[in-house]
Amino acid sequence: MTSPAPAAVQLEALPSWLREIDVTLSANPQVLVTGNLRDDILIPEPGRPFPSILSVMDAIVLVLRTAGHTRVIGFDPVDGARALVSDETTERLLGRLENIEAESVTALRHRQLAHLLRAVTSSPEPCCLVVDGASRLAGGLDFAEPEFHHTLSTAEKVLSTAVRHPVPGPHRAQLYNAVFWLLDREGDLPHWLSASQLTRVVSVPEPALGQRREAAARVAPSLPGYADLDDTGKTELLDTFASLTSGLTLRSIAEISRLAIDRGIGAAELGDAVRTFRVGVPDNPWRDEALRDRIGNGEELLGRKVKGQPAAVRKSLDILIRASMGLAGAQTSGNGSRPQGVLFFAGPTGVGKTELAKTTAELVFGRSDAFLRFDMSEFSSEHAEARLIGAPPGYIGHNAGGELTNAVRQQPFRLILFDEIEKAHPRILDKFLQVLEDGRLTDGNGSTVYFTESLIVFTSNLGVYVEENGVRVPVVKRGSPYTVVESTIRAAVSDHFVKEIGRPELLNRIGDNIVVFDFIDESTAEILVPLFVGNVRDRVLAQTGHHIELSDAATETLVAEAVTKLDFGGRGVATAVESMLVNPLARALFALPPGRTDWRVESIERDAGGWAVRLA
Repeated sequence: MTSPAPAAVQLEALPSWLREIDVTLSANPQVLVTGNLRDDILIPEPGRPFPSILSVMDAIVLVLRTAGHTRVIGFDPVDGARALVSDETTERLLGRLENIEAESVTALRHRQLAHLLRAVTSSPEPCCLVVDGASRLAGGLDFAEPEFHHTLSTAEKVLSTAVRHPVPGPHRAQLYNAVFWLLDREGDLPHWLSASQLTRVVSVPEPALGQRREAAARVAPSLPGYADLDDTGKTELLDTFASLTSGLTLRSIAEISRLAIDRGIGAAELGDAVRTFRVGVPDNPWRDEALRDRIGNGEELLGRKVKGQPAAVRKSLDILIRASMGLAGAQTSGNGSRPQGVLFFAGPTGVGKTELAKTTAELVFGRSDAFLRFDMSEFSSEHAEARLIGAPPGYIGHNAGGELTNAVRQQPFRLILFDEIEKAHPRILDKFLQVLEDGRLTDGNGSTVYFTESLIVFTSNLGVYVEENGVRVPVVKRGSPYTVVESTIRAAVSDHFVKEIGRPELLNRIGDNIVVFDFIDESTAEILVPLFVGNVRDRVLAQTGHHIELSDAATETLVAEAVTKLDFGGRGVATAVESMLVNPLARALFALPPGRTDWRVESIERDAGGWAVRLA
């Protein structure tokens, strides 16, 4: 709720954008006001402990009154015109609008506005016009719509013919009968009007830390438990409240306090109220006691799914433990709005990077649908960013939103995997700067999506191979010590971001969360083969009803062949099992007569047609 406008203000104490508007009064006949238009504006008032709260329009009117204007008319596409600061002149101008007729409300509003533009700017007495919701004057960006085009043409003409008038007040120069357009975006008016040197664009910024703290001081006393805090505790609460609400409006701060009161969230748990307001989900899986138990057993679970990568498993668990303790980003003095964890999995293909990401998602959230994957090779062109965040207004499909922003808005608690990140266009990588630093991203429609409850995982094959004359040459070879593999791949990742694509700031935000995977070795292959064979056995039983067992000799043959495919990691082992067992077994079972269902693969042998199995 806004406060009554103060009777007197000190201009130097007003926000900078309002002081800029005061400057424009003698220099610009028309002003485009954009930015944070729907927020509360804090106006310091001498002798009062708290500032007054005004809307953007009321704040502009306050500046006009302080400058000496006694006639201000407001207009919006819904309610039409009304007097904001009135005398007989404004009432006479408004009275003339009653004689205007039109076949529709839209046409009527355009004709009324065109009349006001001429009447206000040509008035021999000082008068100003504030057009609220100017972006709604047209159904889209079609400035050629006849009624709207006539209104805009009128605005352009009165802009070029505007004259100044003496206004009793603090200004020494004469002032224009100014027109203020309140716009979502500067582009909501045609460039031939907005780009004129006589037109000035003033942007209302997001509230700064000090303003958020002032707003917090107004509402904090109503929070449960606030009265029980000592002076130090109250000061710390206000600092925390202001810090946690970075990127939010002052109006949102008031709404957060109401939400906390409604849900009984005490002052000590203020972060939960902010998080609930941001993501709209009251339950917090990161504070679930069951998560601590799952993480406690996480090394066994992750190690069971991802073989031969103990360093990667330990690093991933460290990130999860930190998030479950609420310490994500604790080393900074920021607002704690970063994602819960960021991991960069680097290493050879087929060694378990994607599998570890999937298993981590299931460990934390307990759901398979908590895993969201993007193949970044599909985002190698710059325009592909529209798939992630949605097309901007005016483009086909802009109302559909983006695949990434829609998914996170619908379910903020999830692990998001960006696979083979080095294949994405560098301009698309820039989108991750805001995600990793502030935990938020603005979609094509201008809505903010929060990543504060998400895990972000990147994967990459950087540093394993290089291209020489069109041929892939290994940089590090299987069998090299892990320290060599790690240092080589880390250096390649650094060179890629710093030297090749010129994005050192992105590497800086990833920090020390680069996890290097080692090559699959022979001992790991000996573990993987029985696992893959078990999967084959279960699938055969489910699909055909046959019970299949493998002899030791058949298993040894599989392992012996699989270790020759380790340059392709676990996928190479899986390929060996498919070609040596799945294909010939399917062929053999297909040819069997009905009846017997228990079979033993005695041996796997190579013949003229490839691999064959001998059943007994």
